[in-house]
Amino acid sequence: MKAIIMAGGEGSRLRPLTCDLPKPMVPVMNKPIMEHIIDLLKSHGITEIGATLMYMPQKIRDYFGNGSNFGVNLHYFTEETPLGTAGSVRNATEFLDDTFIVISGDALTNMNLSEAVKFHKEKKSLATLVLTKVPVPLEYGVVITNEDYAITGFLEKPSWGEVFSDTVNTGTYILEPGIFRYYDKGKKFDFSQDLFPMLLKDQQPMFGFITSNYWCDIGDLKAYLQAHMDVFDGKINIKIDGNQIRDKVWIGTGTIIEPGADISGPSIIGNNCKISSNASIENYTVLGNNNVVEDEVSIKRSIVWNNSFIELGSEVRGAIICNKVNLKHYVSVFENAIIGDDCTLNERAIVKPNVKIWPQKTIDTLAVVDRNVIWGSKYMRTIFGENGLSGIINVDISPEFATRLGAAYGSMYKKGSKVVVSSTTSNAARMFKHAFISGILSVGVEVFNLSSLLTPISRYAISFLSVEGGIHIKLSEENPNRICADFMDAKGATISRAFERKIESSFVREDFKRCNGEEISRLNNVTDFKNYYIRTIMNEVNTLVIRNVQPKMVFFSPSDLVNSLVIQLLSDIGVKVVSSITKEFTGNQEDIFEEIKKNNAEFGAYIDSNGENLILFDTKGRIISEDLFTALVSIITFETIENTNVVVPITTSNVIERLAEKYGGIVTRTKTSARAVMEEMLNYNLYKNKENKDQFFLNFDAFAGLLKIIEFLSLKNITLDKVIDDIPDFNISKKKIFCPWEQKGKVMRTLIQESTKNKIELLDGVKFITPKGWILVIPDVDKPLCRVYAEGTSKKVSEKLANEYIEKIKAIIEI
Repeated sequence: MKAIIMAGGEGSRLRPLTCDLPKPMVPVMNKPIMEHIIDLLKSHGITEIGATLMYMPQKIRDYFGNGSNFGVNLHYFTEETPLGTAGSVRNATEFLDDTFIVISGDALTNMNLSEAVKFHKEKKSLATLVLTKVPVPLEYGVVITNEDYAITGFLEKPSWGEVFSDTVNTGTYILEPGIFRYYDKGKKFDFSQDLFPMLLKDQQPMFGFITSNYWCDIGDLKAYLQAHMDVFDGKINIKIDGNQIRDKVWIGTGTIIEPGADISGPSIIGNNCKISSNASIENYTVLGNNNVVEDEVSIKRSIVWNNSFIELGSEVRGAIICNKVNLKHYVSVFENAIIGDDCTLNERAIVKPNVKIWPQKTIDTLAVVDRNVIWGSKYMRTIFGENGLSGIINVDISPEFATRLGAAYGSMYKKGSKVVVSSTTSNAARMFKHAFISGILSVGVEVFNLSSLLTPISRYAISFLSVEGGIHIKLSEENPNRICADFMDAKGATISRAFERKIESSFVREDFKRCNGEEISRLNNVTDFKNYYIRTIMNEVNTLVIRNVQPKMVFFSPSDLVNSLVIQLLSDIGVKVVSSITKEFTGNQEDIFEEIKKNNAEFGAYIDSNGENLILFDTKGRIISEDLFTALVSIITFETIENTNVVVPITTSNVIERLAEKYGGIVTRTKTSARAVMEEMLNYNLYKNKENKDQFFLNFDAFAGLLKIIEFLSLKNITLDKVIDDIPDFNISKKKIFCPWEQKGKVMRTLIQESTKNKIELLDGVKFITPKGWILVIPDVDKPLCRVYAEGTSKKVSEKLANEYIEKIKAIIEI
């Protein structure tokens, strides 16, 4: 007798186990399900076996070959297009010349096939279905038989109101070649939905053989786990490879178990594994081949496939770990979680129950994964970080990801709303721009497509075009393989964290406001928008006074676009750019100072490739950036607008308050993020409120900011050196310390409780005011860090204050 194994199943309900593997190749007790079926057929004397293939057929061919290594002769019949269960078997007509068995390649069973064949022949049946009884038949095809076991009806996946029997189809049939006259080769045809009802209607002899043996349809992940438990509990007797060293404990060849390791049964450990001392392999655990389990690892009621590395202190509970997975130190994976092939879970990551991680993903250190990870290659606790969205091109952020995120973003607005989407000149940024645009258009939002822009120009376009918001895509300054996206509101400011959460929620739930074809909004292509922007910022400065002074300066930027824009802009207003260089800012700019000196320039300026960051250089070798630049901007604002309110983050030096006192101004402190500063500056419409507009230009628009600084120096007829000289000395120490996510709350609470004598401010983090200065401790939003800022009366005092709190944090973490 011959048999056909139906092995074409894709196993979509078993994903991510079947992302890189056809369903029949999923291992049960360290052997593919199909191998157990071959063992069953062989035990009943059936060695001529055909296999119908479709999904990843080569995986099956490569493993089984011609079947000789398994004591059988295997023949393969591959479908080019899906033909259904009966259609796939019809491909093997020439192979099947007598009574034959059809059996599913993705079920675990020890049914008595010999008895079923005997029953079939006694009944002189054309088709015999092997049936079994199940307590809940809702997910199966129910088969109704009479007292003679003749089949009288079928019901596929009934509701409870339609359940008339608990006898279901196992997908195993004994058939005569005569069935093939009922349908043609190459036609899509199914046994249970087409052929069997046709035979029933034609009153052909068709019977049901009810088996009392074990049968488990491994159709979903719950069934997959249950099958392993059932083998351990003795509900089915299958061949298990390995040496049984004691009751229900099997160990493969070449496996090393170090002294002190605890191995509890029932369990199986495959070939060439290493189990370190103090590791614990507990009951109902299956380890495949070539796995390394380090000290203090605990694995219980779990399945680990092949070639995985589970490092120090990790724990796995009731989970499935696929091939080539690396769990770093102290990773925890909990009940019914699944980790796909080639994943890396970094230190102290936690995968919560029922979470599925698709293959080739990287999970961040200390991440708590509480939802499935399917898209991208890296799980982030949130989509947005402290500075918007960023990730490695085609790794963390793919075009598919961007399209879905665009749809989620667009779903925040009413249909017919308008937004701006722009990008820099890079091909990668343009590609992602179009992906975002596709997603936004799909939910009925109109898009203005602006190309070859920089971030400040995109912000201006939002106000100029009176749209609801915008997205600007650019490359990271630090890594050209990293893409960044700025999401902006109607004022051109970074969207609020609350708005980010709404987008994240829509993205995760895929709760997109899809529209029909007639509702797809227009795509407006806007070219050369930068000319509008340049005219606007030129109108914001007194070009006449600048032309009269004709200041000389050196300029450099890593971007050709920025260089061309700035040099043209400066030339138009009368600034002499005596030297321009295309280069990165590295922190050591001796050549810039040399250019300033050689050309007798008054100062130098640098603008990054995105047009956001401005750094100045004076003739005394000072680099004006970060806190010193904030002080410069504050002086310009105080002197330009009487009794003005300067907005600075809480991390800024107290020198700003001293300057405010000198000039009769006011200081407003915000949280540390650029978003918080923007929100405070843009309480009113950006382009209708001069006070806020000038501050915004100076802080977030490098082009307009540079013009405003040149205007100030020209109006006051003063050099940059002199302005910097007038800024009082200040010393801020900035440090960071590793702090586990779960310890951050404890650290902040303990610091507050222990500080009984010092004044405390809780605007952002905890700021301690002492007689010697202030110390600010802020938990990092994106990383397992705490950041410490300190300002004292001298550099030495500032360092001492910062180090004191670093040590305090260390002590709290170690408690």
